[in-house]
Amino acid sequence: MKFGIKKACVGLFSMLAIFCSCGEDRTDEFIEKTKDTHWLYDIMNEWYLWYSEMAPVSSYKDYFATPEKFFNKLLYKGDKYSYIEVLDKETGTRSIDAVSSYGIDFALYVNPVTNSQSSTERFARVLYVLPESPAAEAGIRRGQWISGIGGEKLTSKNYTALINGPETTINTSVLNYQNPDSLYWETPDTLQLAASYHLDDNPFFVDTVYHIEGKRIAYLMYNHFTTGPGDTPTETEYNAEMKQIFARFKQAAPTDFILDLRYNPGGYLSCAQVLASLLAPQRAFGQIFCSLKFNDKKSSENMSMLYEEGLTGGANLNLSRIYVITSESTASASESIINGLRPAMGNENIILVGTQTEGKNVASISFDKSAEYGLILHPIVARVYNGDGESDYANGFPPTYEIDELQFIDDYRPLGDTDEIMLNSTLAIIFGQVPSETRSASPLRPTPLRPVYTSISEKSLKGMRIE
Repeated sequence: MKFGIKKACVGLFSMLAIFCSCGEDRTDEFIEKTKDTHWLYDIMNEWYLWYSEMAPVSSYKDYFATPEKFFNKLLYKGDKYSYIEVLDKETGTRSIDAVSSYGIDFALYVNPVTNSQSSTERFARVLYVLPESPAAEAGIRRGQWISGIGGEKLTSKNYTALINGPETTINTSVLNYQNPDSLYWETPDTLQLAASYHLDDNPFFVDTVYHIEGKRIAYLMYNHFTTGPGDTPTETEYNAEMKQIFARFKQAAPTDFILDLRYNPGGYLSCAQVLASLLAPQRAFGQIFCSLKFNDKKSSENMSMLYEEGLTGGANLNLSRIYVITSESTASASESIINGLRPAMGNENIILVGTQTEGKNVASISFDKSAEYGLILHPIVARVYNGDGESDYANGFPPTYEIDELQFIDDYRPLGDTDEIMLNSTLAIIFGQVPSETRSASPLRPTPLRPVYTSISEKSLKGMRIE
């Protein structure tokens, strides 16, 4: 470590010497022109979890690179989660937060009829639609196939136009699969889609209690760990709503609980702590939910977050078992719930239904220099452990029961419908039935569908946030 610091200092003095050559001291000019990249380096060298693995800044010219290029140069090669936001110089708009949206999340496929891997043609299947969004107002529904936008066929080059943009048209098609020997697309419909805008994406998508054969089964689809509409560290709106939902659950005295995190890419650990405290057995109060360990320069920042009765508003369910619906989009703070509850409930009582999770066991902090440099830095700064000191899920959590809704060609039911693929399978497990292996694909199609992209996966970049 001392050698690295010495090398950095020698490099800086060499740069300053160049700017002081020819009898003219241009040190101030150098500092002024490179203050943004120097700020980036200083933060990363101090806080970055893998600071000792950063690429060396070997030339003063490196500091004249754009912030994005300079930042990417510094990253440890195994880091896929640290990122930087560069604000629009004219509008001050952030590149990631508060982005406008049509309100559609989707999975992207090659044409299921031709299955041509060489074609650029793409079809998007709608996973969910935000209420009161342009997509909802246009009549777009879960399970629909989108074949075009703006009068053009959907391709591998224009599919991101489904995320946001101006007023446009969208083409939806029905895939007819009733004859196993003949898949075909029916005539597409054209829908009018209003311009995208920033939506209030309430994370509590479905909350209900099912009364089935003497059981009371609580179900919560929770789509991101956000604090409120602005998603700032000081907001409490969504945590307050979470407690209200659990108060209703507690009144129903559920015999079983299903937590649906299949579309949840993470967010604030503070929200995860509240959720874990609401779910955990009461004997866990005062014990560690998760611990954060920083690099050796910042070991004084190491901290533990506990299961706290005071966070529950009296709505703790005192559960001994939980069923969690997962997917490859289940990441970071979502995975901290799975990892954190294992010591409290026992591994065998955290039953995962779905596919293997992302495997993000690290957390970030935001450093905001938007006013000075138009930059917001989000480096990974800590590793996350549970109360037993475990953090060994970098490859994700494998499911107890593997079922992948993205492989189904069958119709998708509305989220929360007891006939919906993932919920129905989880209910079957609760009642002692093992879902049939044929659930991974339609009996009419021996080869399951395989997406090439999901829009939810992009959100996992924001990941686990400490602030």
